[in-house]
Amino acid sequence: MARGRTRLVTIGVAVAAMAAALLTPGVANAAVGNSAPSALVSFTFDDGMASSITQAAPTLKKYGLTGTNYVVTNCVGMTTVPNNCRADTDVPYMTWDQILQLQNTYGWEIGSHTVAHQCLVSAGGDCQPTKLTAAQVDAELANSKAALAARGINATAFAPPYGDYDMSAVARVAKYYTSMRGFADTGNNIWPLGDYLLRNVPVQEVTTPVATLKAKVDEAIANKTWAVFTFHDIRPNPSRNPDAYQYGTAELDQLAAYVKTKVAAGQIKNVNISKGLVTGTPNKMPNPTFNNGLGDGWRTDAPATITADAANNGSYPDFAKSVKLVSGATQGHLFSPQVAVSPGTNYLYKTYLNVAAITSGEVAFYVDEYNAAGTWVSGQYRKRENSRWVEALNFTYTPSSTNVAKASLQVIVAGTGIKAYLDNVQLLALGAGTTPPPPSNLVANGTFDAGIGSGWRTDATTAIVADNAGNGAPANPVNSVKLQGRTANGHLFSPQVNVTPGNYNISAYLNIKNRTAGEVGWYIDEYNANGNWISGQWKLASTALGVSNVNLAYSPSTTSVAKASLQVYVTANSGVLAYVDDLRWWRR
Repeated sequence: MARGRTRLVTIGVAVAAMAAALLTPGVANAAVGNSAPSALVSFTFDDGMASSITQAAPTLKKYGLTGTNYVVTNCVGMTTVPNNCRADTDVPYMTWDQILQLQNTYGWEIGSHTVAHQCLVSAGGDCQPTKLTAAQVDAELANSKAALAARGINATAFAPPYGDYDMSAVARVAKYYTSMRGFADTGNNIWPLGDYLLRNVPVQEVTTPVATLKAKVDEAIANKTWAVFTFHDIRPNPSRNPDAYQYGTAELDQLAAYVKTKVAAGQIKNVNISKGLVTGTPNKMPNPTFNNGLGDGWRTDAPATITADAANNGSYPDFAKSVKLVSGATQGHLFSPQVAVSPGTNYLYKTYLNVAAITSGEVAFYVDEYNAAGTWVSGQYRKRENSRWVEALNFTYTPSSTNVAKASLQVIVAGTGIKAYLDNVQLLALGAGTTPPPPSNLVANGTFDAGIGSGWRTDATTAIVADNAGNGAPANPVNSVKLQGRTANGHLFSPQVNVTPGNYNISAYLNIKNRTAGEVGWYIDEYNANGNWISGQWKLASTALGVSNVNLAYSPSTTSVAKASLQVYVTANSGVLAYVDDLRWWRR
């Protein structure tokens, strides 16, 4: 009986041959793949079904396209139906010879979909009756990779069955693979990507007609993003039941023909999953895998809480060693060696970060900049993680001025209850002019050069005030807004921004100079087309002292929401003295 593929993710919101070279400093012939935002499209197929070789591969080849197939290794060779494959007992699966043909003749990538198509973190329903132990999860990942390797297939791409994972499972995935594609983590992927949660579009007969998929291709072209389509069984006469996860050969042909026209026009590129990641050589960072511990220029000011770790908490391709980051009574810092950089050149920092536990605060990333004599001249706060998450943390960096000759990565551990692991730190030169221009800011006066004006307002006019004493963001520090915790809660309200269904980002510079209790909070008020309040979303509580870059993701709650306003609040009797600046609101 065919099994459904209902998403069972338990979290909330929630190139292969080059891998070793990516982690080796000083490799010649510098080359970075996907070094700038560009339109990409990928065709992925789950389970290793026989229709991939009989229907999908010939169809894509007709238009010069390829795909990625995530194979369930225990199901290989089940050519008759019904069979015992947990993925779907009513379809035949490819043999090893056919999988190799898919790779070697058709140019497809072969990825892993585990050994037995068991859920990594859930049990019951479509999943196996009993939840897998940590050791069993590890075996599903490692043994699948080994089975593929025994056939000459170096699988570095992974997709969890049913899209079932949590952060502990992702940390195990990262030991063996360079990427993880979700299942119902919908949407296109934004450069420079999150390698361990690649978003996709699940394709089902009836619910995702060709027109819908063409629109996703157009969206990728318009926004320079990466569309990843996920198919299962391809049939000339597919079932009309979406839960059968079948799709018509003719429909795939129509989609492939459309993609081909866009590829031929130079508007989009067809890539297999591992070719879509941002990768390259040389890695400018010494000792990137921490195999030499905190050596080769790495150092810390918190040797009791920031330590070399050899307990297999790192990531592919060498997961044995990493750096363990634990919160202490005060902020702790890990400093990389100073690395030569060139003004006018754009770079990408690419690191593996596993925030295994956190109560408050963040693990943050700051780039210190030095002149040719090694004297500090400036710095850039770049990225933060303030939640339980496992990720390839990719972020760009461009030297601030012509005075900058060297840069050092500073990893900040600030807060309570933090336990995290850092590994495989890469610094790749992207070249000149490849960093995307900043998106248009939807909120007026985000730098507060007009004070609390242009639609900004406050209900605490003595506690929340315009400031022109140079306490703002480094790029334009003169003006900001001063936030002070008094006897009552105080609020700073942004102008109302017109919004439509979709995804938005909000960022801000925040410097908390003092705090004895409470928080600086972030809340979004939602309004209808008439400007009437209808709902709201609480987003974040900022409590860590020092500079941070606030990053908020926002999507309107309902189709009734036509406008939204950011509310920055300071709780009463908190002793807070803080400055907020450079507030940006843009559509993704």
